[in-house]
Amino acid sequence: MHFKEFREKTGYDSLLFSDPSLAAFSLLGFAGGITGVMSIRSVFNAVSAFRQGHRQGAIQGSALQLGGAIVIDVSGAVRYYYASAKAGDHPAVEDLIQAVDTGSN
Repeated sequence: MHFKEFREKTGYDSLLFSDPSLAAFSLLGFAGGITGVMSIRSVFNAVSAFRQGHRQGAIQGSALQLGGAIVIDVSGAVRYYYASAKAGDHPAVEDLIQAVDTGSN
């Protein structure tokens, strides 16, 4: 999803960053590869997401790239780190919100 579309869908209007070189992806230890995408767990995650109304959009970048989440406060301290192990493996939203709230104090 491009930034413009993301902003329109979410109403988010603060800073967004992109790293097409994947340097940050590698530095953060995020994974990728066929084993993370094609597994029994990934199939269950895909079925669950489909049942909840989520649909796969156009693929941008590598389809084998797994993600993660990191929250860094203004001092540069890492407040939260999560590396996805399989496709559909996401951090709990509550954990992210708590990390952002903690980092903003």
